Amino acid sequence: KMYQYICGAFGGPQQYDPKQLRPAHYNMNVTDYHFDVLSNIFLQVSKEMGVDAPTLLDVQVVLNRSRADITTGCTVRMELSKKKNAQDGIDQLFQRLGGLDGVMAMVDRLYECLGVDKRVSHFFEGAKTSAIKRSVTDFMIQTLGGPAEYRGRSLQDSHAVIEITDYHYDCWMQNAARAMRDVGAEADAVDEVTVVLEPFRKLVLAHHYKQQ
Repeated sequence: KMYQYICGAFGGPQQYDPKQLRPAHYNMNVTDYHFDVLSNIFLQVSKEMGVDAPTLLDVQVVLNRSRADITTGCTVRMELSKKKNAQDGIDQLFQRLGGLDGVMAMVDRLYECLGVDKRVSHFFEGAKTSAIKRSVTDFMIQTLGGPAEYRGRSLQDSHAVIEITDYHYDCWMQNAARAMRDVGAEADAVDEVTVVLEPFRKLVLAHHYKQQ
């Protein structure tokens, strides 16, 4: 599909209807960050192929024409979820996830997913994994409005010695969304949890950002 779209976008045979971009990406959590990463990779590959600088600028213009269609779905869904959480409160979200049993089941499934995801599984190995999982469970219950108190180290301190980036955080978020769906959470509840967890990115990756 991507090849078909790119072919038409750059003047080749029209094999993909551009009107399908928005509905095709609506339920994907593609942000401007992800779009920029893909664009940069595309431009780097083009440069390695010998494409000259003026043409690279044209390539960037063409790619940016599809930005809104690809990212709007995520933007709209996340804004609606933020408003829902602000209006109804986090407590209702905790109940919709199934209360204590539901959140614990979600964390259990999350760790199953993380354990087989080769992109991040090496972060979730070792003797301390069970203890970390218990802390994550308490953190999730508290964060989502449940009756638990997280007493672990700050997110900055606990992740300072781990070599993680935005890529790894995205992987974690993808697995969290999958875990919620697997235990029966509704699509809008998954989005609402996503907007609750996303702001913790800057804390989890604080050390990484300082190193840049």
